[in-house]
This record gives sequence, C-alpha cells and structure tokens, in this order.
Amino acid sequence: MSDSSWYYALNGSRNGPFTLEQMQGFLSANTINADTQVWPGEGDWVSLKNTELGKSISRPSGPPPLAASEVDNRFVWALVAAQLVGGLIEYLSGVSIWWAVLGLNIGLCFADERRLKAAGHLAPQSFWALIVPVYLWKRAEILNQKKHYFYGWMAAFVVSILLASIGGDSAVEKAACPIVSEIIQKQFYQKTSCIAVTIDDEVKSGFYRASALLDNGNEIDITIEKKGKDILVRVPRQ
Repeated sequence: MSDSSWYYALNGSRNGPFTLEQMQGFLSANTINADTQVWPGEGDWVSLKNTELGKSISRPSGPPPLAASEVDNRFVWALVAAQLVGGLIEYLSGVSIWWAVLGLNIGLCFADERRLKAAGHLAPQSFWALIVPVYLWKRAEILNQKKHYFYGWMAAFVVSILLASIGGDSAVEKAACPIVSEIIQKQFYQKTSCIAVTIDDEVKSGFYRASALLDNGNEIDITIEKKGKDILVRVPRQ
C-alpha cells in the first residue's frame, strides 16, 4: 500500500490522495475527526477511528462528550438576535454600528467555542469565528445538528441590512429638511420652510433624488449628496 493513498470524505466529495503524516495533520487541525469516512488505500470506506490512524487519537480519561441535544445553543441563537437588534438600532437611530455588531458576533462565537469544548466536543477552528456563517455551518456539521441557527442568522443578516438601509435614508431625509429651509429663506428670500423630505431614488451611492414638502403646500424636487458626515442639498430656484 502506498504511503500517499489516503482519502477522506467531506461534504460529499473525496479529498486526496494524502500521506499518513498529512492525515495526522488534518486530524490535529480538526479538519477531520474520529467519525470522518476515510479510505486508507484498500478495501471500503471506513470511519477514521477504525484505521491505524485512529490509534493516534488520544483517548479521553473523563466521561464521553454530551449528546448533541444536550449542548447549549444559547450563544448561537444570541448571534441571530444580535443581527436583528443591531439592524433595529440602526433603523431607529440612523447611525451605523456595524463594527459593534461584528465585534459582538465574533465574541459570541469564541464563547460558544469554549462552551463546545467544555461539553467534550470538537469545535470549528478559532479563525472561523471571524466568518460567522461559516462557523455556524461547521458547528452544525460537527454536532450533526440541523442547520436552523445558520439559516436563522442568514435571514437576520438580510433583515438587518434592510433595516440599516432604511434607517440611513431616514437620517439623510431628516438632515436635509432644515438645509432646504435655510436655502429657500437665505438664497431665495422666501419665508416658507421645509416640512419633510422624501428620498425618491438613489442615483448612485450617496447621491439621491428627493422631494421636499413645504409649509405652503408646495412640493419641490431637490438633490442630496452625502459626503462622509456632510449633507449637501441643491434646490432649484423657485
């Protein structure tokens, strides 16, 4: 049997050939585990634990891992909640807090990783905590759980993006209205004021076509440009 004849199965694909030494490296890195199906160069596919490679797996001296159904999933569901709460805050405030939500997501992943190891299970490698959906997918595969929390996080992420976008537009509208009033009064010498601004279309990133409702009942077309924290408004001469 060749020393480079090992294969392992992952996500329905055959991976290899690898040497026994390479396979031991994959095992140490948690890429594969005792239950991974492998082909050692002859015969049928078998669980890694039933091959000579299985001898290199350290035997635990304590109790076996908790059943997957007993593993605490509070941290992964907190990840889903964090996305929704973050999006809601951005919607209500119009302030981007993506960096805070990202930091919270990463922190929850690391906390969940420690919880998994305390329950006696392997955990996705630590760097996957930086890519939250990949961490959740791998976690579900390791525990052989249904991927409900993965799909929940993805749905919450989409909703949070939509909420943040709507909240950002709302903040631009509120900031633009007093600027419209100032332009009309100081440049056009009219005593009317802006009541509300409504964005009609985002022509390109940070550049909007909008309409302003005045307190005399008239509605005028305006353009708004957002440059960093600055809001630039152009009002046609009335």
